[in-house]
Amino acid sequence: MKIITISANTSWYLFNFRASTIRKLRDEGFRVVCLTPDDEYRHKLVSEVGCEWLPLTMNNKGSNPFQDAGLVWQFFRHYKKLKPAAALHFTIKNNVYGTWAARSLGIPVINNISGLGTAFIHRGFVSFVVRFLYRTSQPFAYCIFCQNEDDLAQLVTAKLVPPRLLKLLPGSGVDLNRFQPELNKDHGGPFRFLYAGRMLADKGLGELISAVSLLNRTEPRCVLWLSGFSDAGNSSAVSNDQLNEWAAQSWIEWLGPTDHIETIYANVDCVVLPSYREGMPRSLLEAGAMGRPVVATNVPGCRHIIEDGFNGLLCEPRSSDSLHQAMRRMMNMSTEDRREMGQNGRTRVAERFGEQLVVETTTEAVNSAINFSESH
Repeated sequence: MKIITISANTSWYLFNFRASTIRKLRDEGFRVVCLTPDDEYRHKLVSEVGCEWLPLTMNNKGSNPFQDAGLVWQFFRHYKKLKPAAALHFTIKNNVYGTWAARSLGIPVINNISGLGTAFIHRGFVSFVVRFLYRTSQPFAYCIFCQNEDDLAQLVTAKLVPPRLLKLLPGSGVDLNRFQPELNKDHGGPFRFLYAGRMLADKGLGELISAVSLLNRTEPRCVLWLSGFSDAGNSSAVSNDQLNEWAAQSWIEWLGPTDHIETIYANVDCVVLPSYREGMPRSLLEAGAMGRPVVATNVPGCRHIIEDGFNGLLCEPRSSDSLHQAMRRMMNMSTEDRREMGQNGRTRVAERFGEQLVVETTTEAVNSAINFSESH
């Protein structure tokens, strides 16, 4: 039985975003081994998804070269023992260091760049290092999936990845059976906005808080729910003290992370994502699948899902005033208009971003990589 390895910087990521891909590869007759740091979700990967698991010790946010050299060695050790027919990598460090290790052993690599992230938003030393690592590792991959046209063009323009290796893939897809409008509920009380994602300044949370403050300046008109990980290790992270300070406001509720985000979407009126840049934002795909309208910034990733006036509203990034105006427009729409936007969102996600498309495309890439490797 041929082995396929799948690696990311958390077990949580693979369990929540790649479980269907793992199951599909198993159905194709592969033995799937996941390589991630040890967290509570690795047990779910094994027991609920049905893969094997091996540990990686890594500092997701650190930049210590000795630690990173050790990560290359860990990948090398696992790959030398397992002799996988192909290696799939997700998230930056796994894409880089896993590729170097696999290349040294002649193992074909399939990488997934889910978004260019903080290192490409802010220019500086970290950005320089990340670009150098991409340039010296990604040309060794068999193929690289990118999640939107803007990121693909930037990778080519910056000469970080050869164009022939890049393919577009719409994120991790969304489970249309799990996320569906039939779950939605009516609620009493003020209009509810939801931000679902990591608590990062680069997601526009500062502007979001300011915009909601303006909406509630004269009287309580809306509430904002925040759901996701605080992600304290990220350079753009909002501190727990700041989150608690926000949550002290009567119109903000800090929910934290959840494994049942669909129940939260079901109880809000609109999803908002004022991010500075995205790959293919999961929250917008899930909102669309749930039939919820969206307010998002006109940036890469967001604008590939949201069409202004069709399935949501777009605003300018880094502008609390523009965000405030878009959120006000959403609140002032009739229920029927918002419902139509939500229906349009469901249709768009079903046609362009269904999970099955992502799973099938990934499986085809694995088989192609294996066939190419065996013929050479």
